[in-house]
Amino acid sequence: MNKTFNLFCCCAAAATLAAGCDDSEQEYTPDIEFSKTGDVTLIASIENCSTRASLVNTGEARWQREDAVAVVCTDGTTARLTLDGTGETRRAFFTGRIPDGKEMGGYALHPASATLSGNILEVVLPDRISPSATGSCSVMAAVIGNSCHVEFRQLMSYLTVQIGNVSTEAATIELKADKNLSGELSAALPDALGTGIAAQEGSDGLVILLPEKRESTVTVSFAVPVGEYGSLIAAAYDAAGKNIGETECLTAPINARRAEMRTVSATLPKYVPREPIEGTVLVAGIYWALGNLQHVEGSTDEGFRTDWRIAPEQWEYINCENAAAAGKAVTFKPTDYTQCDHFNWGGIASPFDNEGSSTALAAVGTDISGKMYTSQECTAATTDFSAAQFGDLAYWASNGKFRLPTKAEMEKLVNEASSQYGSYEIAEGKVITGILFTDPAEGESPSHNDTEVKFTAEDIAQGLFLPKGGRRYTAQPFTVNVQGTQGTYWASESTTGDGATEPCYGAILHINSAKATFPYWNKAFDAKAGFMIRPVYIRNR
Repeated sequence: MNKTFNLFCCCAAAATLAAGCDDSEQEYTPDIEFSKTGDVTLIASIENCSTRASLVNTGEARWQREDAVAVVCTDGTTARLTLDGTGETRRAFFTGRIPDGKEMGGYALHPASATLSGNILEVVLPDRISPSATGSCSVMAAVIGNSCHVEFRQLMSYLTVQIGNVSTEAATIELKADKNLSGELSAALPDALGTGIAAQEGSDGLVILLPEKRESTVTVSFAVPVGEYGSLIAAAYDAAGKNIGETECLTAPINARRAEMRTVSATLPKYVPREPIEGTVLVAGIYWALGNLQHVEGSTDEGFRTDWRIAPEQWEYINCENAAAAGKAVTFKPTDYTQCDHFNWGGIASPFDNEGSSTALAAVGTDISGKMYTSQECTAATTDFSAAQFGDLAYWASNGKFRLPTKAEMEKLVNEASSQYGSYEIAEGKVITGILFTDPAEGESPSHNDTEVKFTAEDIAQGLFLPKGGRRYTAQPFTVNVQGTQGTYWASESTTGDGATEPCYGAILHINSAKATFPYWNKAFDAKAGFMIRPVYIRNR
């Protein structure tokens, strides 16, 4: 629901006071004749708030221009009285007419949309407000006696939240607590005049609508029901509704008391816009190359070393045109390495073969992503591309444009992206099978589906497609097996796990099914095996 109403100023902003806010009261007129029928006038004052260590808020309550209150008639209906004047005063005249045949009863309510059913006060707090340092969302009640003078009692507590580092990309900020911040509230009168309106369990939040022109720090004041609050999350969203950062506003639980005001401050994490980058696809917050790394003689991809490239299509792997129908496994035996996309781990001078002298032999915990070395143990680092013998093949082949994905990035992909098994027809009767990784919709959890679907080119363009291009075994220098049914991809870290005592080079990503396995442990494979590489774009080059 989107309820709004004119609201009084519970806290005069320091800036307003510094500018010379008129401190005068509307002229007191004792000659007003008190009446409960026909045209009526109430002279209304407001209970001030107590404050907690705030430089912005004074706790002083003032009526605002065009404010209105409701008076409850003896038959339970309400009549609206509007402010007579310009506001910005502690006391104000409210005038209106009691309908013919009705008589003003014992309570006046703010906002004017509030109602009284028997002795139960009912009101709806708005779920959308604009930034303001001067207060909003007040709920008050006053006892009407035999005088036109009434004092409105605060029934809520008040928070001023100062949120720093708000990106220019942010269109809204949503506040969520462990209690309802918006929606329907109720309380019994006259008890609520002393206790306030109690907080209710729930997750109804409050959305702050941000103007286009604003500072990076957003300040908003609003009322909250009385009670204990253990958490207050501020989450920023862009115009498309994407979460671009959130933070916890409370450093410790707070007890929000009736007629009390406090200020809390929080800072959103720095937001770095994720703009489209040509030649990449953004999935799980990572920019992946739009194809596997390949060595193809004669290739002249811009920025790459001679004979090196990114595959022209996400689904392409060497010899994929010879894959059997429906993605059945095939084996092929090239006679040389003029075309290759299954590489050993950490080899730069000789990345194709399965010779022990050609691979890196880095100590456990070594991460070679974006690094090059002259030593096989990856201890002698170099920035000289012509001198590099071992290290990150994708980094070397692309002249520093791409790199091997890290262990953390592979885990992020597997844990945060949705995955779907499927096939793509590259020619009549010729299909490529693989896994398509995509970001789940905002607020949804990742899903994993092994039921085969037929992908279109448009489908593949929406995510990261890793073809099941097979793998080369440690002892087989030329044979690539299980194309179409399995796919293995190198990551950059030498590690151990699953009871293994020897290093598992590359912390392998294995896509035998949509629920991809990472890291994949197989003691039959080591750095001499031949796996594929899907590089990651280096953004800060």
